Amino acid sequence: MNFIWKVINSVQIILVVLWTAICGILGMILMLITWNGKWVHHINGRFLWSPFICLITGVRIRVQGLEKIDKKKSYIFVANHASHFDILALSRVIPVGLFFIAKQELAKVPVMGQYMHFIGHIFVDRGNKENARKSMQAAAAKIKAGKNVISFAEGTRSKTGELQIFKRGAFMIAKEGQVDIVPIAIAGSRKILASGSFAIRPGVIHVYIGDVMKASEFTDWSVEQLAENTRQRVLNLLSTTH
Repeated sequence: MNFIWKVINSVQIILVVLWTAICGILGMILMLITWNGKWVHHINGRFLWSPFICLITGVRIRVQGLEKIDKKKSYIFVANHASHFDILALSRVIPVGLFFIAKQELAKVPVMGQYMHFIGHIFVDRGNKENARKSMQAAAAKIKAGKNVISFAEGTRSKTGELQIFKRGAFMIAKEGQVDIVPIAIAGSRKILASGSFAIRPGVIHVYIGDVMKASEFTDWSVEQLAENTRQRVLNLLSTTH
């Protein structure tokens, strides 16, 4: 039985990689036709990529709080991060195209990196403070122009499932651009695919959307205060799962 499960997992991983590459190529073709990155990314992520991945892995997504999102506005969505399947969950349920604040190294990943760059994701050079600052300024301008951005503010996947300290980047953007923040808690994804593991298990991922944090509310807060306040809101959302 263990051998059979490993074979199934191997097939699932191959299909996930292949479908991700196919969707990346298709997205670039659609981009050449439409030149509308927001539309292409939303359609590609929500209606093409994520449904097939859910189908082949047996993963279901449940969401609460969608009514808090105004699709006519742009936000910085801030979420916890415990699994690669967090990206799948958000792509499937959030009703707008989400652009990632990603580390520069991801731009070098074949197909995915080219797709992310072409569509308009925001890459940050964490090893260069000046370049990182310029990236943040560019991100603030893009959000003001109508892009919705998702930040996994812990900076990396949690290996224990415990919520880590939030890094400053997304909150610097929110302060500089006076952009509203939407806190999000994701629960259950670590049981499906934990950090450092290749064993995919079927299950349910819950996405909890918190109340919008209006930019006018945190005008006088420091970046550190804003990061910690948002982290506490995500923690409170996570507590509803227990």
